[in-house]
Parts: sequence; C-alpha cells; structure tokens
Amino acid sequence: MTTELELKYLISAEAAEQLPNLIRPVARIIHSDESKLLNAYFDTADNWFRQHDFGLRSRQKQGQFEQTIKLAGKQHGALQMRPEYNLACAGVIPDLAKFPAEIWPKDSADIVDISQLQQNLIELFRTDFTRKRWLLELEDKTQIELVYDFGQVLAADKAQQISELELEFISGDAKQLFVLARHLIQHLSLQTGWLSKAARGYQLRQGSALSLPADIGQDLLQQITALQQAEACFIQQKSADALQFCYQALIAIAGSLHNHERLQPWYEVAMSLADMAKEDASILGSEQYNLLLLALSEYLFSIIE
Repeated sequence: MTTELELKYLISAEAAEQLPNLIRPVARIIHSDESKLLNAYFDTADNWFRQHDFGLRSRQKQGQFEQTIKLAGKQHGALQMRPEYNLACAGVIPDLAKFPAEIWPKDSADIVDISQLQQNLIELFRTDFTRKRWLLELEDKTQIELVYDFGQVLAADKAQQISELELEFISGDAKQLFVLARHLIQHLSLQTGWLSKAARGYQLRQGSALSLPADIGQDLLQQITALQQAEACFIQQKSADALQFCYQALIAIAGSLHNHERLQPWYEVAMSLADMAKEDASILGSEQYNLLLLALSEYLFSIIE
C-alpha cells in the first residue's frame, strides 16, 4: 500500500507549456517522459464501490495492465491524501481476488462475496489521457513528481476535457511540496482541482450536476471543503448562487482565521477575496485565492503529520 500526497490544479494547455522553464530555477529535472494512459473505471450496478468510497480502476500503459483500488482518503484544501493499492493484472478487467483481504470493509465477510462482486463488475467510464511527467529534485534532495495530464473523460457518447497539473511528494521533506506549488501559483494561472477524474466520470455517466453544500460548517476544514465544492459548482454551471455561496464561505473562513495566531495574517486576504467575489468570479482563479487555499492546506497538513 502507498498513500498519495499530492496537490492538484486545473491548468490550460498554454500555461502547461511554460512548466519546463518554470521548473529549472527551483529544481533539477532528474527524468522526464511522456506516455499515453488508458484508464477504465469499474463498479457494480448498485455502485458498491462508490458507496464504500472506493475507486476501482485498471490502467494500460505501454501494453501492460495495472489495477488500482483507492480507499477513502482526506482532502485538505488543494491537498489530497488517499491510500491506494496497485497491482499488475492480466487485462482491462480487474481481478479483485488479488487485492489484500484487509482492504475490504470489516463486515465484508457477512455482506460481500468477493467472487460475486467480481461477477457484478461493469465498466462505467474511461479517462484516456497523455501524461507528461517530470521527476524533480529540490536543493535539499526532496523529490517531487510533477505531471501534466491532458485528454478526455469518456462515458457512453459524452466527453469532458482533462487538463490537470499534479504535484506528488515522492521522498524527503513533504513541506517542499507546498514551496514548489507556491512558486508555480505565482507564475501560472491555476485553479484548484477539487473533483477527481473518477468523480467527473461518475457525473458524466449519470448526467448529474454537482450540487451546492447543505451548509458551510463550523470548523475550518468544513468551510474549506464547502468553498471548494461551491467553486466546482461555479466552474461547471456558472451560477450566481454558486458564486454567492463562495462569498459566504470566504466570510466564514475569514471568521475562523481572525483569532487564529498562526493564520491571522490571511484574515485580510480572505476578507478582500470575499468582497471581490460579490462581483467578480475571476477571483476564484486568482493568485491570491490559490495562495490562500495553499496556506490553509499546508496548515491542515502540519497538524495531522
């Protein structure tokens, strides 16, 4: 098992072309490559995996197949942390019996027959994309993998573009992940990637729209999650209600920061962004907005290390 520790952003193809030149002043490129990844996502007709917050995927790369299960994880602003299991497989259809028994829910012996679950698997959607990858080494020897994915989410006759930037911690000091992200945010137009490729695939297959959160919440993590869900709603639907919710969430976040000694310097930033959000949706892709989310992500990561 491995646990992904990554930051994810939406990025335009034009901005992505600048990545190699932006990387070189702050990190050494150990290796770079480009590959085509063909990914199929699976579940049962009653969405057993989705209900248990599992993601089941097979991937073909250079003629070889790999199957992956991602378990329920944590999201802290732009930061995503999910345990995952990766195993070789014979073809596009995953072989569930190969995964370790301990990953299944504790009561699975009573309610789940793995062989029956295998028989009930259906392919839901695909995410096919080209991945440009750079393995970076920073001055302190920390290694970070930077990837740019561009392609499509495909479900039946529907398609949605993929154009995403991911920074994944490999080894060394995990705090350097935030240092590198801060450098990129200050030089590129980025937007936090709140929805995973799988979540977008489920939406596309079901023809459903993302809904606004029921409430903003009382603690900082709940408020950040509500803000990012509302932001994702706005990206998809461009609705005034979603933008209004972003404004309210930013006000709530500012309230949480006001008396927080470590984060108090970000109070004025959150208030200023909230004021601008009343009239200008472009703040959701602004440098200050993304730096705020990154600072909050870094803080939340520091208290769970």
